[in-house]
Amino acid sequence: MHDAGARAATVVLFGALLLLWPLPAAFAGDFSSTDFIARDALTNSAGGSATSSSFSLQSSVGQSATGESTSTSFIVRAGFLYFNDFTPKSENWRWYDDENDETPTVPLAGENIAPAGVADQNTIKLRMTIADFSSTGEQGVKFRLQYATSSSFEGATDVAEQGACTASSGWCYATGAGADGALISTNILSDSDPCVSGVGAGCGTHNESGISTSSATQVASSSTEYEFTIKESGAVSSTVYFFRAVFLSASTSVPLGTGASYPSLSTGGGTLTFSIDGLPTATTTSGVTTNVDTTSTSVPFGVLSFGTSTIAAHRLTVTTNAGAGYRIFAYERQALLDQSSAEIPPVAGTNDVPDAWTTGCTSTSTGCWGYHTNASVLDGGSTRFAPDDTYAQFTGDPAEVAYSATPVTGQSTDLVYRLQVTHQQDPGDYASQIVYIVTAVF
Repeated sequence: MHDAGARAATVVLFGALLLLWPLPAAFAGDFSSTDFIARDALTNSAGGSATSSSFSLQSSVGQSATGESTSTSFIVRAGFLYFNDFTPKSENWRWYDDENDETPTVPLAGENIAPAGVADQNTIKLRMTIADFSSTGEQGVKFRLQYATSSSFEGATDVAEQGACTASSGWCYATGAGADGALISTNILSDSDPCVSGVGAGCGTHNESGISTSSATQVASSSTEYEFTIKESGAVSSTVYFFRAVFLSASTSVPLGTGASYPSLSTGGGTLTFSIDGLPTATTTSGVTTNVDTTSTSVPFGVLSFGTSTIAAHRLTVTTNAGAGYRIFAYERQALLDQSSAEIPPVAGTNDVPDAWTTGCTSTSTGCWGYHTNASVLDGGSTRFAPDDTYAQFTGDPAEVAYSATPVTGQSTDLVYRLQVTHQQDPGDYASQIVYIVTAVF
């Protein structure tokens, strides 16, 4: 309906052509990291082109989300700018046995191959590549090692510090060539970035502690090689152990890279060595001084004087990697008898309840024969032989004379033999045989 006074109007279109093209959606926003911020960065959902007789519009492909694609030779990190937190992943690794070389050259096995038979108290080096999958890198990079007997790391344990390392710690940090926290001089793994004379993105740190700090920086998007020096100290024999790097300041571990595996190795089989060494006259042990020389196989008391103790000793030495240590037992094959079966009687004390010499060797005895061990602690925590003046009788049943709850190297125990007779003891040549049994608990 038109107003009567309205004038008609005609719109004339001249030969211009208006082209309407669907343009890709675009949006702007901020992208930031701890170090950078990009203001109003423009991303598009797709690319394409639009043209007319007068104009041409070219649009580039953008990406609506970040992500990562990899091939053998390249990595595509998606997003306008790939800003994110330091994102390390565990890659290649190798174990070495020449810990006194700053750049080790004696491998225990090939790259990414678990060596076997690692011995107790053996110090070894682990070289490990940790790759950063971010664009930021990290300052003050420090990792500590954990280990477990499964690759799921259930019940994982931190490698013990050197100052807290005991014979039953399992695995401990150790000292090798290259100061803790210093940069390695040369990379040796196949996937790490170059490191020459301590310069390059592949130069990680030597690590001989899991609690020390570091001033090292891992360069963004680098594959950096780190070294950890550790030793076995009471790990279970014939067992596979897995190791992983953990952030020093957090409880989260470094995840595996694609196709990677955790460093692993297996410990050596059970070992046990035992020796009996004779001790010379005038050896002082357990509060007494010996007056008889002994050999590894005999205790020649010689001619006995009435009313005077004759004292001899043996030294029993054990080395074992048994995780639960060892025990030594002793028994006699026969009493101390002469050819006519006359006996020098034993002291009254027993292995369970040893007595002082003057208590166990009474004035009514024709003679006394017994032993003392200087093992101050026996199985179950017993300290029954801790006092020097404690003597027990040998019997035909094995009785404990030495003990350790942990692996040991060259641990010695002295066995003191004491013999005394009166003029009432029948004359004769008396002899006995003592047997020692050593058991290791693996």
